[in-house]
Amino acid sequence: METALAIAFLLFIAALVVFVIDLMIPTGGILIAVTGLLGFGAVVFAFRHSPVSGYWMLIVTLACIPVMMFVLLYVWPHTPVGKRMITKPDSPGEFVWSDAAAVGDPTLLIGAMGKTETEFLPHGMVRIAENSYEAVSDSGPIDPGVLVKVTRLDVGRLVVTPVRTRSGEDVPMSSGSGLDRPISELNLDSIE
Repeated sequence: METALAIAFLLFIAALVVFVIDLMIPTGGILIAVTGLLGFGAVVFAFRHSPVSGYWMLIVTLACIPVMMFVLLYVWPHTPVGKRMITKPDSPGEFVWSDAAAVGDPTLLIGAMGKTETEFLPHGMVRIAENSYEAVSDSGPIDPGVLVKVTRLDVGRLVVTPVRTRSGEDVPMSSGSGLDRPISELNLDSIE
């Protein structure tokens, strides 16, 4: 009977050793499963010795689970293996999905006018000045060669809408009217 208790302790110690090895060698959870099986075996052999030994081994094994979770979640990411496995995300200021990042600050393109080079269904290419950018249409499909305006950035992508022009000119219909001026320049009284 004493051998059952000795086997239980050996299995428990082996479970702890395998868990520590799993922290150093990423196995995709295989060694965590082996740790669980070794812990289960330790409890079974402790119950074979006596019910009191079995209950104590069960309590100790269950008490190790939160400790192991703490180590996996808070300690492991700071180990050399954890640092290589977990990458740090780019900061929001540097993250831009499209090629508009080549401008430096893509927000400078908001309000810029350009022509579509491809059909937008809803994505396509737009030429602004001498550069081509990937963009998405805010108003459905757009044919190639249509004058568009960049209205905003959506998750780092340029969002464009077609601009209606006067009789084929590349001048918006609102050009020269009060519609394309900021409200502060219109000297309107308050609505209240």
